[in-house]
Amino acid sequence: MTNIIISFCEGHHDIAFLSRVLQINEFKPYKNKIKDFPTPLNTLFQQKLASKNISDSKLGFQTNSIIPAVALYKNNTVALFHNLNGDKREMERKEILDMYQNLIGDSEIDEFTSTPKIQFRFIFFFDADDIGVDLRVIELNSELNLSEKINHNRISKIDDHEWGCYIFHKEEDSGDLEDILLDLMVKDNESIFSNCKDYLQTNELSDNRRRAYICTSEKEDYKSHNNYKNKKSLISVAGQLQFSGSNNSVIISNSDYIKKSDLEVNIHCLNINGLFS
Repeated sequence: MTNIIISFCEGHHDIAFLSRVLQINEFKPYKNKIKDFPTPLNTLFQQKLASKNISDSKLGFQTNSIIPAVALYKNNTVALFHNLNGDKREMERKEILDMYQNLIGDSEIDEFTSTPKIQFRFIFFFDADDIGVDLRVIELNSELNLSEKINHNRISKIDDHEWGCYIFHKEEDSGDLEDILLDLMVKDNESIFSNCKDYLQTNELSDNRRRAYICTSEKEDYKSHNNYKNKKSLISVAGQLQFSGSNNSVIISNSDYIKKSDLEVNIHCLNINGLFS
């Protein structure tokens, strides 16, 4: 029996953090080529990649949530992480779920096909933001429409499959992944992060200058959306002291601001490790 854990993540930062958490729990990067993934995942991913019509795509940074961004393994368990690039991605989540659930149906006739049986577990990760943990779970249950409700920080057997979710939050029931990261990173680095916070406050820009700037021969203007998030900027500024020019996912993956000893006792990390047990 091969156990496959499918994680639905809002972005690369989530995946970088989850990878750090799991690797202190003996998970290792799964570096096999796609053709060498467990059957029938190898065939599935090869088919999905082959069916992607490159000619219909546009130039630029392409994202493909249907293919896992990262894979980890431990013993007979493989954990796959899908980057959804945001929380409002109901259609993408449904497409990924349908893909694996159709595969589950195929894998149950292994006595005829010699295909190993697979046990799937689906875990959904979201930020609580200002919505809160409970409402996030209510929204997810409404979206999934399973025969039973899934719960935050719990794995449940529902309709022959395993389901769970984890909502990143502060003690006050709101917040996001960055709150958890900063709790881990600031410890023993208080002076560095205090100075970075002072820098951000001293150089605070107007609302307009926190928006994407359009500069063409036709016009010079700012877009409507404000892109500034203070906690993300704080992590980024501190991270530049170690990894010049790197984005936050690289900093989260590699920085010694996050220590093994802290991951081992942080309640969020302990809970997340439990979901992958």
